[in-house]
Amino acid sequence: MTSCALFTPDDSNAEWLAEFKRQFDHLNVQDWQHIKHPELVKYGIVWKPTATFFQRFPNLTTVFNLGAGVDAILSNPAVPEHIDIYRIEDGGMAAQMNQYFSYFLLHFFRNMDQYQQQQTQQQWRVQPFKSAASFRVGILGLGQLGAQLAQHLQSYGFDVAGWSRSRKNLPNVTHYTGLEELGTFLQRTDALCCLLPLTPNTKGILNVNNMSQLPKGAVVINAGRGEHLIVDDLLKLLDQKHLRGAVLDVFEKEPLSAQHALWQHPQVMITPHSSAQSECAPCVEQIGQTLQAVVHNQSPSGLVDRHRGY
Repeated sequence: MTSCALFTPDDSNAEWLAEFKRQFDHLNVQDWQHIKHPELVKYGIVWKPTATFFQRFPNLTTVFNLGAGVDAILSNPAVPEHIDIYRIEDGGMAAQMNQYFSYFLLHFFRNMDQYQQQQTQQQWRVQPFKSAASFRVGILGLGQLGAQLAQHLQSYGFDVAGWSRSRKNLPNVTHYTGLEELGTFLQRTDALCCLLPLTPNTKGILNVNNMSQLPKGAVVINAGRGEHLIVDDLLKLLDQKHLRGAVLDVFEKEPLSAQHALWQHPQVMITPHSSAQSECAPCVEQIGQTLQAVVHNQSPSGLVDRHRGY
């Protein structure tokens, strides 16, 4: 029987263990702390694992991440170089991301931010009509979640474009790739949606140089990682009225300090890293199928390229 060690940082293993038992009882997924023979364990199912986890299981060959972002694993010096890392490619998160971005994009497209401001001043003024086709949405990152978002947003009639490291081919989505095309992408974007993975090349990509290339009155929505954004640069562009607003779901240090300037800024909306959360049942289904493929020496999708960082 295949033995797997399950690790979550807040001891919330019960739901995951029950779901693995329901869907894949033969995989023998156990709480990492209760395994009697750790030397026999080759597979780990983890979220933000500690160095102690890897020390306890010296013969691990593969770990399966309980989420799409793998930066916490890749930045952990305790992770042996030979271990294969697989990430969740959806896990129920795509639909949640689509809802999250749709909500805020419609908020700005339909001028709800301006109507909120008018309400505080008791102003009755209808904002000019604009067509959906004139609202240019740009998606930074066209992985599993970004690609599905790009397709979803077309139902609103928005002009959708995307930027990624490698060339993509998505129907009705204008695509830009590489640093040489980043400026052109930004200059045509009224609402910038960040869904990039965190890598050395993407850290700080939302900086004053890049965000100032957005058209005056553009908005920024970041649900990638907090380290993508230079906060002081964002505040500067908001105060200069170059940017109309920002929606931030992720931060370099979480939870966000109660004293942070972002809380009080009138053009910033904050959500507590809640844009999309791994759903237990679909995550377990995907991990279980991927794990079984690995056990049978197959090559499933989701394998992380350590050099690219995703």
